[in-house]
Amino acid sequence: MQFKHKVLAGAMILIVLGLFSYHTSNAPYPPAESPNFSEGIHPNVRNAFLGVWARYDSLHRYGFEVIQMEISTSTMQAQPVIDLSEIFSNKRRYKLNIAKKVLDSGDLNISDLPEDVLRGWFAHELGHIVDYENHSNAGMVLYGIRYSLSDKYKRGREHEADSIAIRHGFREDIIATKKYLMESDFISPIYQSQLKKYYMSIRGAELCPDERIPVLPKVEL
Repeated sequence: MQFKHKVLAGAMILIVLGLFSYHTSNAPYPPAESPNFSEGIHPNVRNAFLGVWARYDSLHRYGFEVIQMEISTSTMQAQPVIDLSEIFSNKRRYKLNIAKKVLDSGDLNISDLPEDVLRGWFAHELGHIVDYENHSNAGMVLYGIRYSLSDKYKRGREHEADSIAIRHGFREDIIATKKYLMESDFISPIYQSQLKKYYMSIRGAELCPDERIPVLPKVEL
């Protein structure tokens, strides 16, 4: 029964996160101007994002939207947006949903975060999108289910997002973000415990290699 509930919860999370959002087939890929920002985004948020976006060259060929909105379950959500008619193709765009306030922090506005903390957070979220590139549109369904149901898989994906950000030159910003969230009194202990459970530690970020290390095959002598 418990497993059934987990499956249902995973399905609901997939819907809530909007892994599959319907768009008309006439929508351009990518749009003439990208990234696009929703109306009213604070200049601090916009400028920090653009500074990080500039280093993620591989994502520039996609349509990308940055949307500030009310979010009750997280602070930021990096998502693929896939036309249902293109489920078995490689055609997709992306969006980043940003809450107005940091999750479980009371009244801490995203726009009031230090610039290096914002950069580290955006670098992590764009790291997720680079990770999504390893999956087909149909494969993103399995990704979403496994992320929702498996703590081990979720931890692996969160660590990989940090690793990708570090390989893009954002080590110091990633560390600044982690220190800020883990050492600030106004971040709830519940949120901090989730960070400890799933995300790379500060020490891990300090030791994470700048380049991907190839996995060598085992050789028996």
